[in-house]
Amino acid sequence: MSREYKLEKVLIEKFCGVLSLESGLSRNTILAYRADVIDFNFWLKEKDVAISEVCESLINDYFLFVRKSLKTSTLNRKISAIKKFYLWMDREKHISTNPSSRIKGLKFSQKLAFVLTENQLANLFSIPNTETSNGLRDRTILELMYASGLRVSELVGLKYTDCLLSEKAILVSGKGRKERVVPFGDEAVFWIEKYLSSSRPKLLKNKSSDFFFVGKGGGRLSRQFIWKLVRNLGAQIGLENYCTPHTFRHTFATHLLNNGADLRTIQILLGHADISTTQIYTKIALDNLKQIYAKHHPRA
Repeated sequence: MSREYKLEKVLIEKFCGVLSLESGLSRNTILAYRADVIDFNFWLKEKDVAISEVCESLINDYFLFVRKSLKTSTLNRKISAIKKFYLWMDREKHISTNPSSRIKGLKFSQKLAFVLTENQLANLFSIPNTETSNGLRDRTILELMYASGLRVSELVGLKYTDCLLSEKAILVSGKGRKERVVPFGDEAVFWIEKYLSSSRPKLLKNKSSDFFFVGKGGGRLSRQFIWKLVRNLGAQIGLENYCTPHTFRHTFATHLLNNGADLRTIQILLGHADISTTQIYTKIALDNLKQIYAKHHPRA
């Protein structure tokens, strides 16, 4: 490995360290940005170009190269990562000019999120065998995701002490370590109480865990476990290509909006920093209303 390449690796790691301290981005986002900049650096090595000697046209060439195999959202994340990297490089005087300053993200039509109906939710909830410890835990996971709109990372990171059962609320550590309190309803209370009194102690097997949801032997559940759980349950009701943990978050927000909740309240519950992120649910709700109108109005 050349001395120059080692130096570039050091720069990338320093950049990621600064992101962790200054940006408020989640750990997963920082890891994705790190991978994006490393991939770009590998591509530059093939061109025999140092990362500190890049020009605007070369960055454009790179994005033309990778865009063939990427979704627009992934490509925009890569653009964001590289722009942030060169902004930092410029700020720290590692380069004389920022070659990414005029690089723009791609515009794309926003695909509406899939939202579960109440019947589909009921079918999903009925699948886990709640007579078993695993089944009872899985049912509680589904109920809490729908009741609170948690991100999957927030769900698996939920601590035992974060569940304020007497208050019917949970303390959530969201993106950028920002905390919020999210209430939940009586149905979730019922299943949480059953899980805590029956399932969790059996799964722990006399061990202890800081985490609220645990696997056999008290181990922390992974994000992949939740994805597989929801995918497998969705497949059993014909939704294998639609149902993900994030589907429950979309469903939570859309059902609230359909039943009269205002957008600002939904923004707070979801933990969105910018209300423009929440406004997608207005479009989802409007489309739902149009479908109902078309089906039931005599002159539709």
